[in-house]
Amino acid sequence: MQIRSASPLLLLLSLGLAGAPAHAQATARPATGSVLVTMTGFRSDRGAMRISLFRSAQGYPGKHTLALRSGTGRIQGGAASFRFDGIPHGTYAISVLHDENGNGKMDTNWIGIPKEGGGASNDAKARFGPPKYEDAKFVLAQPALKLAIKIRYP
Repeated sequence: MQIRSASPLLLLLSLGLAGAPAHAQATARPATGSVLVTMTGFRSDRGAMRISLFRSAQGYPGKHTLALRSGTGRIQGGAASFRFDGIPHGTYAISVLHDENGNGKMDTNWIGIPKEGGGASNDAKARFGPPKYEDAKFVLAQPALKLAIKIRYP
């Protein structure tokens, strides 16, 4: 009587070694984190705070519809806070508007000087125009990041 040996593939399958381990077969998700933003310097509690998180210079700082995420919040005692959750690790910039009259936009005078306050991550300053994305950008590469933004008025 002749004994046949099992094929190598059959042997691997029976041992559960064929293919990648179960944990390697799962789809890798990008790492994410949270950004907690504390804002101070609001000159009043009127209106609302409007905040936007941008992942590129496109639309920064005022075109909130082009932001990755946006939100609003109440101002209390001249301060506000907002938290962005589930943000993929990467480079971003934040802009904040003190929308005192609640119309959803930065109001300006007849020559374009803002009437309402604003702020940016890294405390990027407005010089001959709005703050630049390059000056405001920061890197999220950890589970949680805390930022402080000072609201400024012209």
